[in-house]
Amino acid sequence: MIKGFLVASLLVSCAFADIKWAKSYDAALASAKKEKKTVMVMLSREGCPACDYMDNIVFEDTDVEDVINKGFIPVHIDIKKDKIPSGLDFIGTPTFHFISPTGKKVERIDGAVKSLKLIEVLNTIKKP
Repeated sequence: MIKGFLVASLLVSCAFADIKWAKSYDAALASAKKEKKTVMVMLSREGCPACDYMDNIVFEDTDVEDVINKGFIPVHIDIKKDKIPSGLDFIGTPTFHFISPTGKKVERIDGAVKSLKLIEVLNTIKKP
């Protein structure tokens, strides 16, 4: 009985996979070069309501997860705890920078956006 429950839980968690965040900016760039994908950098900070909206609402949308996981190498950088890579400026949080596998900035989004808008933007820049 317990084995059946564990297997069912595992299948459900695989069906609804979370966004696969890179562990660091350098790791994201290395993966982007290898997989020929665009890096999606999210600059955020703890206690930021707009960042929480992105994390808890937008990034929980399975359509958003799918587009990001298929076409991007996402990395989350906390502006208070992590080193901010050179050239990734921001006025407020969240700020998103999109970097090609060669390290060229492709796009920037300031602030939180709804799921459909994010998908629209992601689909326009997916191909490096």
